[in-house]
Amino acid sequence: MTEKTTGQESRDDLLLSIRRLAKIVLDKLEQGSSEGTLDQAQIRLLGSIATRSHALWQEALNPRPRRGLRREMREEEDRLADQHTGE
Repeated sequence: MTEKTTGQESRDDLLLSIRRLAKIVLDKLEQGSSEGTLDQAQIRLLGSIATRSHALWQEALNPRPRRGLRREMREEEDRLADQHTGE
């Protein structure tokens, strides 16, 4: 029973850490975009981190392997970059 509890606690800690990371990155991305203090490389990097943290979140919630995840991540990164350059 303690193994399951410990496993659940570590999973909950992982989810909490991922959530914190995503919030920090998205806040920095939003702030930098609105203030114009980020260059294109920084925006792309923060967008990539946000996308990967989202993928980690999904993986932690549902640990089954997903097909095409890498392709989906690249598409999302490109969409974020295109969205920002269109502003």
